[in-house]
Amino acid sequence: MSDEDVFLDDIVEEQDHGRGHRRGPRRSGGGVRSLIPVLLVLLVLGGLAFGGVKGYQWLTSNVSVEAEEQDFPGPGTGEVVVEVAQGDTGTDIAGTLVEQGVIKSAGPFITIFSNTPEASSIEPGLYRLKKEMKSADALTTLLDPASLAAHRVIVPEGLRVSQIWPVISEATDIPVEEFEAAAADYTSFGIPENPAKSLEGYLWPGRYDIPEDATAEDVITMMWTRMEEELTKREIPEDQWHRTLTIASLAEMEVRNAEDYGKVVRTILNRLEGTGEAGGSPMPLQFDSTIHYLSGKSGAVGTTDAERATESPYNTYLNPGLPIGPIAAPGGATLDATTNPPEGDWLYFVSVNTDTGETKFAATWDEHTKNVREWQEWAESKG
Repeated sequence: MSDEDVFLDDIVEEQDHGRGHRRGPRRSGGGVRSLIPVLLVLLVLGGLAFGGVKGYQWLTSNVSVEAEEQDFPGPGTGEVVVEVAQGDTGTDIAGTLVEQGVIKSAGPFITIFSNTPEASSIEPGLYRLKKEMKSADALTTLLDPASLAAHRVIVPEGLRVSQIWPVISEATDIPVEEFEAAAADYTSFGIPENPAKSLEGYLWPGRYDIPEDATAEDVITMMWTRMEEELTKREIPEDQWHRTLTIASLAEMEVRNAEDYGKVVRTILNRLEGTGEAGGSPMPLQFDSTIHYLSGKSGAVGTTDAERATESPYNTYLNPGLPIGPIAAPGGATLDATTNPPEGDWLYFVSVNTDTGETKFAATWDEHTKNVREWQEWAESKG
């Protein structure tokens, strides 16, 4: 028995004696010693209960207040233009809104964003909001297309600059002449000097949200920056940009179906290298798309003998090799096809159905002749 046990037993014995009680036989683990753990547990549980009550009282009286303190009361003042970038999450958007002074803190906005299914439909772009808005009001504003603070323009793949300028001009009211004047000094935008002395093919197609106060120079900068990013992302060496864009633009204009882009690229390379029955001698490309470019034609139209006889560095009937530069704006699919074309020995191709764009490729002239006959029969059937 420890000294402590003896001490406790003495105290109990004295208390029993003072009350006139006789102590019974001592039991192992009994007496006051068995009460001490129980008392300790009761004290702990009592403290937890007290703390729980106090905690609940604090939460009920303070949480709503703190939530309000994290948000502006609204409705907001002034005006600020905020950009939602491609791939932004609700947290990203909240961070931007806090930086721009639109909302007070990210928490309330993220909570509302996460519980609003429609929030995932917010598109990249420039939006007009107020400073010091409630988070809920800020989200509602972003979901309203009327809040866009820019001209939304879609530039399709395969357009030449003479077609791109009117598309953007119609949406922005920037005169075509201002685009033409700015484009003349193409190297001022960082576009490498090239044999064509043009930015043709160097502007990335796609969707753009153009600020309301943008100039022609601003728009060209936006489009070239995107193209530079795409070329860099694909790890295409800068000294190969012009050649790559030229080949990609030819594929863009020669066929309609994406699965054929790579075959066109391989056909171009085979002709330039004199593959197969070419016997090692390079063949002229003889692409009607280049004749359309120099003559200003568009669409699936034929070419005349006179047009094919026109002297021009873009004429691939008269001149060997590639045209002097791109003939349209290539997109991602044709850039990918140009950097990684499939293997094949094709030297010829022809669209056998211009309604569907079905194109057949051939390695020999005889095979190509059969494909041309199939196209002629299809054309006759159309009357």
